[in-house]
Amino acid sequence: MLRLFRRPILFLCKLLLVNGCFVSRIAFGQTSTVKLSVNPVLQVEELIPLSAGVGVEIGISPHSALQVSGSYRYFRNQDAEPDKGPKFYLDYRYYPWSTSTNDGLFLSPFVGIGSLRVGRGDDFNLPDTNRKREQEAGVLLGYQALWSRFTLEGFAGPAYCRVASVGSYPGVQRFVWLRAGFTAGLRFGQR
Repeated sequence: MLRLFRRPILFLCKLLLVNGCFVSRIAFGQTSTVKLSVNPVLQVEELIPLSAGVGVEIGISPHSALQVSGSYRYFRNQDAEPDKGPKFYLDYRYYPWSTSTNDGLFLSPFVGIGSLRVGRGDDFNLPDTNRKREQEAGVLLGYQALWSRFTLEGFAGPAYCRVASVGSYPGVQRFVWLRAGFTAGLRFGQR
């Protein structure tokens, strides 16, 4: 299963790690944190996919940061083909009681976009062009702990999601769901 994610994740890790080393200098001495999240075990139907993701958080001030993250999702189905595809998020993080730089409790409005290639299931007469386009927005509450250069964080919050299906069964779905997750990271550049 991990072989499926190896190439895209290695490429993204290399790209973000190299950028993370230089972005902190470009951001005039602010912090930048490269993060990794992996869910190789838990899957719940269409709600929680197997996934791997990377991101970078760039400090704007000691109490705020911007984070860009991406993941590749893989929904194992009972059918012949899985649903799979990328998802990207842009988060603004506000740390109201940060004791150092960008750590502790945070509030984070976000927007996200994604695309899923929908598996044909058991119906092999369907074309291979079925896709779902996802757009979402919401707000997270989370906590980021900092130990020297290492970070761990957990977050959760409601998100409004719009999913447009194209292909054999076109249509639009709108719903509210819970975005949640955990990441581990490595911080570059201390203020």
